[in-house]
Amino acid sequence: MKNLIKIFAVTLLLSLSMASAAFAGTWIEDSQGWRWQEKNQPFPAAAWEWIDSNEDGMAECYYFDENGYLLTNTTTPDGFSVNENGAWVADGIVRQRAANPMAAASVKKEGRELYLNAIKKTSALPGLDLDGNIHMNLSYSVMEIPISMLLHLKYHDLNTPNMEFLSETQMDMLGIKDTQTSFYTDGTYYADMGSNQKYKMKIGHEDMSKNLTLGGLTGQFWAFLDHVQIADGDGGSKILLYSNHAEGMEAYLEKINDEIWPSLNDVDYKINSIDGKAVLTPDGYFSKEEIVIHLTMADDDETAGLTMNINLDYNNPGQNVTIPFPSTEGYEVVVY
Repeated sequence: MKNLIKIFAVTLLLSLSMASAAFAGTWIEDSQGWRWQEKNQPFPAAAWEWIDSNEDGMAECYYFDENGYLLTNTTTPDGFSVNENGAWVADGIVRQRAANPMAAASVKKEGRELYLNAIKKTSALPGLDLDGNIHMNLSYSVMEIPISMLLHLKYHDLNTPNMEFLSETQMDMLGIKDTQTSFYTDGTYYADMGSNQKYKMKIGHEDMSKNLTLGGLTGQFWAFLDHVQIADGDGGSKILLYSNHAEGMEAYLEKINDEIWPSLNDVDYKINSIDGKAVLTPDGYFSKEEIVIHLTMADDDETAGLTMNINLDYNNPGQNVTIPFPSTEGYEVVVY
């Protein structure tokens, strides 16, 4: 017990000392503008600085010119925007990061709870209308292969006799385009694979549900959220921003690959980083998600880099979903 108390005391003291260091400075104004003075340190110049000047536990990022003066309402030499207060702004949001371990732990916990609750609420909806815009870039030696994929998914009444869904995908790789459509209605599954490959089969809703991986492209990200920022959006919405090194997430990424690019699972790969943005409605449902994944792949002693940009739009979550089905004519019958 004594050792436990000692460890707790040391951890608390370290946290407090790091917290005080995050704002151990002051703003100084003269006729040329504002500068930031850390104790016994020169003014930062031609550099970015994370500063928690209001001591709320969250630091903003400021750029100081070669003379040490704060830039405001402009674009910095390296191409970033700062507002009237000099704080870095991206996508209309003042970017922040935790200024001490206690603040970091608190905002990460809150962010994970918000994200997990959004997963539960969105997954529990009787229907969903989802658009996905996915871009990938494979870098190998001096060669780059761009790949794009558009997804459109509608479903309602999953796991019930009234279940219906429509899934449409369009892929473009090196100028080669492929379109596939599948849907389920009246107890029949239809698959149009293009090139006059059209099949249909009778299958019960229970068996159909077992074979589905509708949505869920980001359902496990909540456990990997780190370096979290929570911001207020329009109309009472919440915006979660996060970035992290997602060690151990490779197993989950296999599920995404099964939806997007199954052959990727045939090679060894490691996730290097994930950057994400999730917009939640005032009711706590997902509205939008933007995720960038950087990974390295290895096969036969050769390596390649892959960047995945996943953009998801959840259309009117919580509203009834109606599905405009394609024609059911011209499908060859197969037996399940």
